[in-house]
Amino acid sequence: MIALITSTLRPTRVHSFFSEQERYDQTLVTIRKLAGKGFDDIRLIDNSINDIDAKSLINDSQTPIKVFHSAQYSFANKGLNEALMLLNNLHHLPQSIPVFKISARYFPTDQFNMEAALQLDRYDFIGVGENFDKKISAFSTRAYFVKNKMVLEEMLTTAIEEMIAYHKGVYGPRSAIRAIRSILKKEQGSPFQLSIEQAFARIMKQKNNYLLLDRINIEGTLAGFSDNNKISE
Repeated sequence: MIALITSTLRPTRVHSFFSEQERYDQTLVTIRKLAGKGFDDIRLIDNSINDIDAKSLINDSQTPIKVFHSAQYSFANKGLNEALMLLNNLHHLPQSIPVFKISARYFPTDQFNMEAALQLDRYDFIGVGENFDKKISAFSTRAYFVKNKMVLEEMLTTAIEEMIAYHKGVYGPRSAIRAIRSILKKEQGSPFQLSIEQAFARIMKQKNNYLLLDRINIEGTLAGFSDNNKISE
């Protein structure tokens, strides 16, 4: 199984409470923790506009890792940025090997194990979901197991379409009013977009190709909040 880390070591447009050095150090923890859990094929893709020191990251991680830097424009929708980053780098992955995708600066806890991944012969995605029994639901993209890169590519391309096109759909009274206003005002662009977590959930519920876990056992800290909100799921 491949451990695939998505990273923005040097953010520009998006506010981060952490300095670049802190983000670098946290990413090293991610790499080392993954290696400690038995991952022997670890790959990191980074979409920072500015250059990153991939050589130092490889040396400082103290574990074999492949680093791919693909400079990318940063949209306000961070989920859109991640989807594009993954799509632009999937060619670095082999065809039929399962993937554990994790966002940089999050890391597997002591309770983490890959037993759930054994279910990938039956499911395309395995991870943590929220409110899947309700109209508005979400699938956490901080960390999840996916069957292979082809399945991930199909999900990502469809998710981008969902995120951008959602505001044009009619799902109830409010969305009907919003759709009418956009027609009357001839609005350009997409004034409202789904998050990638919501887009993933909408697609999964239609295809019924997922297994939800109570916990996937990762931890980390949200970078955009000064009160150091810690995430554990």
